[in-house]
Amino acid sequence: MLKGLKVIELAEGVAGPLAALRLGELGADVVKVELANGDYMRGAFPAADGDTDAAAFIALNRGKRSFAPRQTAAGIRGLQMLVERADILISDRSDRQLAELGLDAVVAASERGESSLIVISLSPWGRRGPLRGRQGSELTAQAMAGYTRYLGALGQPARRLGADVASVGTGTFAVQAALAALYSRAKTNRGQRVDLSLVNSLLAMKSIHLAAQSNPDEYKGPRVGGANHPPELGWGARDGRIFMAFGGSVGPTGRAGWADFVRAIGLERLIDDPRCDKTGRSTTGHGAHVHEMRATYEEAFAAYSAEKLVDLIREHRGNASVYYRLDQTLEHAQTQTLGVVREVESDGNTRKVTRFPARFDRLQTTVHRRAPALGEHTLQIATELGLGADEIEMLLR
Repeated sequence: MLKGLKVIELAEGVAGPLAALRLGELGADVVKVELANGDYMRGAFPAADGDTDAAAFIALNRGKRSFAPRQTAAGIRGLQMLVERADILISDRSDRQLAELGLDAVVAASERGESSLIVISLSPWGRRGPLRGRQGSELTAQAMAGYTRYLGALGQPARRLGADVASVGTGTFAVQAALAALYSRAKTNRGQRVDLSLVNSLLAMKSIHLAAQSNPDEYKGPRVGGANHPPELGWGARDGRIFMAFGGSVGPTGRAGWADFVRAIGLERLIDDPRCDKTGRSTTGHGAHVHEMRATYEEAFAAYSAEKLVDLIREHRGNASVYYRLDQTLEHAQTQTLGVVREVESDGNTRKVTRFPARFDRLQTTVHRRAPALGEHTLQIATELGLGADEIEMLLR
């Protein structure tokens, strides 16, 4: 669907490579520019058996071509030519670094709308404001955006989210921004520069949290209890843990079913307990009395396997799921039906890779099998640029 689109990725780590990966899965030709020793993610831990590069690098860079010129005059000129002929440049380099690579003029032209190039600029804090140009990371962005308050317990040290939500969110927003800029270019024939930051992405993803925190003295509402409550560990069954919620948000009284459920498991006394509303909303899910009632529920849940308990909750119109391990999730019939993960063969190795998350009725996405070796396509790309033999020799490592 993006066949013929040329994307240059001058970025390392997660956000930029993820954005370029997604565009590549939609059909774009992605060239990954790697200077010096290449993307630092190549050396991350762990590497799968038989692979020289890290598993994370392979996951984020499948299907790309690696262009690794020397940082000489010839190499810089090759990079400039590559960007000048591109549709999109995804970069996490600062303006100073772009100028050192001789890309300041082409980026400035895009910013003024004087070229068709779309520049997607990624940074921790954004290109404006008192923190512009400062170093930052996933952890510092989470700290500034207040994400650490959603884990841990009151009076204990803050904890980061285990997932790279800032980087992944920024990569996802970068794809949306790129597609919007392409749509604009189709109408105006003008490119533009788009500024994204880790901290802005985190704040944007806090939409319901910010709305629920409009009264800071209460902090009531969905998922804002955070440090005011013990960590959410689910409900214990005989052989595992589950999540469950009754009530929901359908109509003023929510969904019926909770009363029949507690009768079925021998907890009918809860129907008249003043802490319990008649829909079960206050003592399940994110209800106000969940933590004080958890032990009561779990006493009855001990008679059921996690799978059986989930079936019983769903039978009574509740919302429930087993807390699965990753291997269980990948083997689940629902995951298999959706085709979320594919096994691919590459260089004699078999690995699991995730597909583009959307499924189209009339369009196909690409499942790339392998990531490039450092500089693997430098000669090929230099030839495509029309460089002479002497220039290519000066450009190659």
